[in-house]
Amino acid sequence: MAAKLLSEVQKEDFSNEQCVASGFEALDKITGGFRNSNLAVIAGRPAMGCRTLALTCAYNQACAGKKVAVFSVTLSEAEIANRLQNIHNILGKKESGYKFENQIFVNNSAQFEINELRYEIARLKLIENIDIVYIDNILSINNFGTGNYATVAAVTEKLQQLSRDVNIPVVALSSLTRSCESPQREIHYPNMYDLRFAKVINHYADTVLLIYRPDYYGIKVDDDGNSLIGVAELLIEKSAVSRFDSVTVRFEHDGPAFCDKNDC
Repeated sequence: MAAKLLSEVQKEDFSNEQCVASGFEALDKITGGFRNSNLAVIAGRPAMGCRTLALTCAYNQACAGKKVAVFSVTLSEAEIANRLQNIHNILGKKESGYKFENQIFVNNSAQFEINELRYEIARLKLIENIDIVYIDNILSINNFGTGNYATVAAVTEKLQQLSRDVNIPVVALSSLTRSCESPQREIHYPNMYDLRFAKVINHYADTVLLIYRPDYYGIKVDDDGNSLIGVAELLIEKSAVSRFDSVTVRFEHDGPAFCDKNDC
């Protein structure tokens, strides 16, 4: 392998061409987007909106001309199409020049086996030149959710290696334990250690995003009396380019959809 000057590596590493923007301005300003050759994990409690956030990002990316692959065991192709159409009805990126439906490839199965998943993603990269992959969810791979730490580590390591092999971002959805809903936590902010198999995911994931919506817990106003209805925070627990940070976005229940604060 030919050696490169450090300055050249740095220029490549921070180039926008090395990232796929999420479509959320505040988030992309901090992280640069989802980085090629990186494994990202999005997690939250049930009904917090992980799947909606992933599909909103996929919609934003498709409207920007990116080719997106979505693997899901929880939603059918028709359900994914309906959700994307609802997101479109809210965000309405009619001026993008791209029909989002023609940019998104969907694969829904009862369960994913890691080697079959790797093969299909590599095939889509070769034939369709996809730009990013979403997997809903990481717990569905090889019975990940019921596996021991050795199995979990092997699967997660292969996902990380897959992102490097195909040189695109791989984004996997996951879930949080009930620990973040403990009575001892008044505002129920999640953290890295609330992830299922947290040590393994923290070790192999390059980026970890957690979702927090105060109105989910019945918190309607902040300390200053400002409404928290529809307010969501994306907690950047881990990133290749930043320390812990958070961004505020909006969650539209009617879509459902996420968007930048002033866009919906």
